[in-house]
Amino acid sequence: MGKDICVFIECKEGKIRKTSFELLTKGRELTDKLLSNLLAVLIGDNVINLAEDIRPYEEKVIIIDGEVYKDYRWDTYTDALEFITKKYSPFLIIGASTITGKDLFPRLTARIGAAFISDATGIEIIDGELKVKKPIYGGKIISWVSPKSTDKVIITFRPNSFSIEKGNRTGEVIEEKINAVPDKRMHLVNITKGQSEKVDLQEADFIICGGRGMKDPENFKILEEIADIIGARVGASRAVVDSKWRDYEDQIGKSGKTVSPKLYIGCGVSGALHHTMSMDTSKVVVAINKDPNALIFQYADYGIVDDLFNVLPALKEELMAAKKEG
Repeated sequence: MGKDICVFIECKEGKIRKTSFELLTKGRELTDKLLSNLLAVLIGDNVINLAEDIRPYEEKVIIIDGEVYKDYRWDTYTDALEFITKKYSPFLIIGASTITGKDLFPRLTARIGAAFISDATGIEIIDGELKVKKPIYGGKIISWVSPKSTDKVIITFRPNSFSIEKGNRTGEVIEEKINAVPDKRMHLVNITKGQSEKVDLQEADFIICGGRGMKDPENFKILEEIADIIGARVGASRAVVDSKWRDYEDQIGKSGKTVSPKLYIGCGVSGALHHTMSMDTSKVVVAINKDPNALIFQYADYGIVDDLFNVLPALKEELMAAKKEG
């Protein structure tokens, strides 16, 4: 299996996403075992200045730069990655299980005829065999799977699956030129961006999530206050978003975002499967619900059976006191 590994570097608002550094760290660990090379692919407009940020992780930084790549499009980005995989022949391509990754990598898989494993949370090489950790059945079962063929494999990983450790390499920067031709059957009409400066939900280390049990959108204020104290991000269940209490960018669930924080606190969240399957790999889960039979308790490391409007004010006071004590 002594073959090269390629990491797709995902950017957001001109910066490399945290999850890409996680994948670079894990990719470096794997190539050290395989005695092979780690490649990083960075696609975008005026992204050459970002190359220095990732050089310490790998042997080669492959840059595809051009105005045509300013905004993500599945056609131009798939063409670019297909070109790279054919020219450099990595046996493994890894990326993040983000909105972009979920759109891009299935298309690339079909183009190059690769094996595809999505939404994984771990990877190891044991006795020369590639083994991938993947939660199934809403996280009730953790499976380890191996592709039948390792000629070409594409794997996407949930953000926060790996730690970040900066390396000391000095990767070679290579600029590739591709005559990208956008599909004329479609054109970009508009991109509407929210004004929020909050940490991306998928990359947050701490999340406090509100469900229908919060009863009113105004009650999310206390979750915001607690989040400010501990440096957390506020999330929401689908029922909350459907009720227009919170924006879609806050939604955790099958139709929202998949998260894997160090700490997840569920407040008035029932624990429906479409929600739990997207937070089940959280390192520590705390559930607050007055219903002792709520499904969320099946996933919780710690559970509090009480009215959340009694618990949250007390929690806020304790956290504020702890913060003052330093």
